Amino acid sequence: RLHRRDEARGPTMYEASLLGAPARPDTSKWKLAAAFLLGAGLTALLGRLVPLTTNTAIAWDWTYRRERGLDPFNRRDEELSTPHKLMVDGGSTPVELQMSRGTCWIFAAMSVLEWSYRDHGVKRGWLQPDEYLRMSEQAFGVSVLDACHALPERKSCMIGAQEWRGSQLLPMDTQGGDVELLAYFKSLESAGVLPWSICPYTPKTGHDRDCPGLHDAIRTNPLTFNVRSLRSYFEPRAIKAALAASGRLMSFSSSMVEVKYLLPCTHATADALGCDPQDEDKCKTCPSERAYAGVDCCVESGRESSNMNGEFFRLPAGDYPEPPMEGGHAMGLVGYTDVYQSRHGFVGGWILKNSWFDGLPPGWEGDKPSGWKHARGSHSIAYFMQKVSQSDEMLTCPNSASPQSWSPCGSLKECRSEKTAVYAAASKQPLRLTCIDKSPFLKHFCERDEPLFLTSITPWKGGGSHGLHIACFLRDQGPTPEDDGKDAKIINRRLAEDDDEDEDDDEAAEPFCSPPVPIDDLALAITPVEEERYPNDPDVCGHYFFPYTMARDINAAFGGFEVSDFDIAWDESAYAANAYRHSHLNYTLLARDTHKQGTVLKSHPYLLKREDWAEVEDRY
Repeated sequence: RLHRRDEARGPTMYEASLLGAPARPDTSKWKLAAAFLLGAGLTALLGRLVPLTTNTAIAWDWTYRRERGLDPFNRRDEELSTPHKLMVDGGSTPVELQMSRGTCWIFAAMSVLEWSYRDHGVKRGWLQPDEYLRMSEQAFGVSVLDACHALPERKSCMIGAQEWRGSQLLPMDTQGGDVELLAYFKSLESAGVLPWSICPYTPKTGHDRDCPGLHDAIRTNPLTFNVRSLRSYFEPRAIKAALAASGRLMSFSSSMVEVKYLLPCTHATADALGCDPQDEDKCKTCPSERAYAGVDCCVESGRESSNMNGEFFRLPAGDYPEPPMEGGHAMGLVGYTDVYQSRHGFVGGWILKNSWFDGLPPGWEGDKPSGWKHARGSHSIAYFMQKVSQSDEMLTCPNSASPQSWSPCGSLKECRSEKTAVYAAASKQPLRLTCIDKSPFLKHFCERDEPLFLTSITPWKGGGSHGLHIACFLRDQGPTPEDDGKDAKIINRRLAEDDDEDEDDDEAAEPFCSPPVPIDDLALAITPVEEERYPNDPDVCGHYFFPYTMARDINAAFGGFEVSDFDIAWDESAYAANAYRHSHLNYTLLARDTHKQGTVLKSHPYLLKREDWAEVEDRY
């Protein structure tokens, strides 16, 4: 067997000695040499290839991380390597108001669409960076209802109030819905987005289908797009990474809660708070904080979970009742910050474009209750990103209805002086106030229409987690009948001169103070006089801060937290810059609703008269 096996190659020298056959030559040394040379060649080749591929990979990774604002030399995990604060590319378009309708999801969808339209157009040179197209929320809502009614049998839209039609649930209105419908109805890509002028938003309920001429306008509508992808995120680490990678504005949905305060009900506070310290059924155990020492009765009182500084909040768990769920809300996610600290002490959170009114609620001036129990306030993205000063922000988003924006003064003489008035006006801080007595929480605290000045706002008993404050005011005797028609500055100067002649006047003007209340309760009891109700700039304001921890706690208790990222491409025919290529489309309303957007005003280190503000406006 050995001989047959080795016939082809011949015997080795050892085998030849056994078989008596001639030996073949020994080539092992040559094979060893060849193997050595081949190995050396491959080593040299790999020595050149490995550094090349390694360096290419390192260079690609470095570029990838640098373009996304990440530290190219930092190899820690994503949570640590994302920026400590971030704003979406180009910011957001101006805020629009949903008013009393439950259409927040439509406004969140339009925030996504308006942002993507501008971003797409700016990158291709069809729009300027400060331009935006105002789109119609009303038309979008009607188109969603049409798409729902066009669904085949056994498929139903879960939005608004619904009725059974055969085997389908069909929506009758748009009171509540999901932003994600934008990605599921392909018909919306050609019939869902139209310029605002086609049908302005109707603020009252019951008009969800009002949009005359919509279906005719769709035939020549140039606004068409394509939702290329939809991704949803549910935890902060993934959301931050997605924002850093894409730079896109996203939709943000969360359950909402009602904050439960415990107000001290005593004989001194009973009238203003409308409580009875002897009512055992309504009296609750007070928190264990030192401020409540000696208070036997606390009454539970609910408020919405945002303050007039545009910050969502909740009270600490334990001493305070757990906040109940009061619905859900959708907004536009425009960024985040790990370093901003809210007035309630929350550090780090999401920056959101909201669709709520600023200041006093709509209809507050009427004799009938407006239905709103609160005033509101908001800020610019730059404020929450801490890119502008407080003085800059006050010029753009003064939140003049907020008590914490009012200008305090210590005496009638000081309050009436021209110097005080000029300083207050220069910073858009209201000085002259009036009683409106519209608060459902602070009743008959002042006499309606009486003129007032704020002297101080202080935390109750030194502060704490209770969030209660006491505000004190002076009653102004105001102008006399002889002052009719005179300039306000002349009147104030005369009143100040009268104070100089009668030094007892200040002593007689004793301040009166509120009971301990959430400070925003005062906004519906007292408000600035009409000429000092400085409006927030809708081009820039309208943004809120939502703490990470609050979003996490609400989601753990009630669910409903979701961030959705839409990758949207717009057709080139959607831009007026390309109208010459599409003569069959109507660009009239698109051109009419394309506007310029302002930015935050810069403050100046000198005083200006109010009439001179416009001449020296300087913006970031």
